[in-house]
Amino acid sequence: MTDLPHIRTVMDFMRYFNTDEKCLAYIIDLKFGKDGWTCRICNYNQYTYLPSHESVRCNRCGHEESIISETIMKNTHKPLAEWFWAIYTISTQKTGISAMELYRQMDFGSYQTAWAWLQKLRLGMVSEDETDKLKGTVEVDETYLYSGDEQGRSLKGNKALVVGAVEVYKGYASGRVFLREISSASAANLESFVKDHIVKGSTIITDSWGGYNGLKRFGYNHKPVRLNIPEDASKQLPKIHIVFSNLKAWITGTHRFVSKKHLQNYLNEFTVRFDNRRNPIEVFNDVLKLLMFQRSRTYEDFTEPAHPYYPNPKHIKKYYKETPKSNWKYFLGWTAIIGGTLTTLYAIKKISERKNNGGTK
Repeated sequence: MTDLPHIRTVMDFMRYFNTDEKCLAYIIDLKFGKDGWTCRICNYNQYTYLPSHESVRCNRCGHEESIISETIMKNTHKPLAEWFWAIYTISTQKTGISAMELYRQMDFGSYQTAWAWLQKLRLGMVSEDETDKLKGTVEVDETYLYSGDEQGRSLKGNKALVVGAVEVYKGYASGRVFLREISSASAANLESFVKDHIVKGSTIITDSWGGYNGLKRFGYNHKPVRLNIPEDASKQLPKIHIVFSNLKAWITGTHRFVSKKHLQNYLNEFTVRFDNRRNPIEVFNDVLKLLMFQRSRTYEDFTEPAHPYYPNPKHIKKYYKETPKSNWKYFLGWTAIIGGTLTTLYAIKKISERKNNGGTK
């Protein structure tokens, strides 16, 4: 991966990527690696930049190829330098940026365009092949986002339930974090989250909620702590509640509120920035590289589906596929099939016996 050894401030960044040609050259470095771009027609590796088309032209055969045709920047009308600034801001600034602020800063034609840009960038901040799970000692708990009546772990009103896990280091430091929006604090949802994001054998500290009781059978060292009152959670599980506090402060401070429909995309953005808080420049590289392999999406791709696809919850479907036998409908369905098969075989046998006996009973 290409390094950014001299970028330490926003002004450094603006000097480094102040033209589309510089941005295009950097994209080529990230997308094609140390070997660089090679013409797919004649295999020649010498080319001329065409910044106005976001493409390159082979110096031997003249073949022209767009560098951003298979990225989220496809068909963009904005300069690449402005894309880079937006990516840098959302991936390195502690508070990120709201759609309204991006709309003002970049002079978009509409707020909807700025909002769609940020949703695209958030999608690019998470790899769907993420395999780097949390390990060691990990705190796990849930929290509510939005206002509304709260009764235990039930969901009423305009609220969303989020489960989180964070690595616990000695002293005051915390490690990496994972966050997921869940429909309820059921054992199925909590166990699925833990299995997806925490290495087996790790020590998991939770409260005494029954949804965590089955973690030991999956190979985890589960250490529940008893809470006398709900307010004790922040004392008994301090690291994950610091994460929750920062998450809520970021949402209310930068966005005021976010839609439950798109909440997971915002959780992913927060997670990436939290995990890379000590290396903000490197996360710019990582996000930019991931965006090079993301297909372009439209505003309608985010707004029209009832439940847009965002990477983190994908493993829940797999979990339910692994445990269908616990469903009573599954049992009754197979009972009906087996019963029907036996009835058919019995009828065939009786017909055969009648024929053998000359048709008499």
